[in-house]
Amino acid sequence: MAVRGKITINQVTKKAFSNSKVFQNLAYGAAKKKAAGLRSTALKELNTHVVTQEIEKGPSSGGSRLLGGRGNFFGFLGFNERDQPVTIIRETFQNSIKVRNKTGKLKKLSATSFSWDFIIDIPSSADIYKSTRILEWTSGSWVRGVEKGITNASKTIFLNSDTSRSGVALQTTRDIGFIKFSRTPYITEILNKLQKGLS
Repeated sequence: MAVRGKITINQVTKKAFSNSKVFQNLAYGAAKKKAAGLRSTALKELNTHVVTQEIEKGPSSGGSRLLGGRGNFFGFLGFNERDQPVTIIRETFQNSIKVRNKTGKLKKLSATSFSWDFIIDIPSSADIYKSTRILEWTSGSWVRGVEKGITNASKTIFLNSDTSRSGVALQTTRDIGFIKFSRTPYITEILNKLQKGLS
């Protein structure tokens, strides 16, 4: 379920208005602009994050920074060769970070200034985890795995294989120890920054 936050619009105007509806429209416009800025920042952080960048290289790259300079991160996570797993996160950010309604709540109003609160929806970590499951092979979320740890890292080998989902990685029954993977802050970190940006 999306998290509801609150943004406050404080603004001084250069002229007096006789109708508070005008203030509401001005406040709503400012709130939408602020929400758009938060959304743009979150998307930029998503797009420039090392996890996103390595996944979007697909199965053809090597020397993963997230795997100690070895292997392919896309293959390590077990995606199918044509998957675009970050797309659903990008779409969630694009569609979910928005002002809930136009009304808001008036806090202060005078002839030349106003303060208005609006409810803004932002996705939660649980939303992202739920939408990023890899149902073919696990009941867990790959994003959660990136953030909390992946237990089978030591059993991963990298080779071209028709039996591999990604075509470049396989899981063995024994520890190989070819790569090293550490928990990496990712979506939760971006969402925490987004929450702080509300104030």
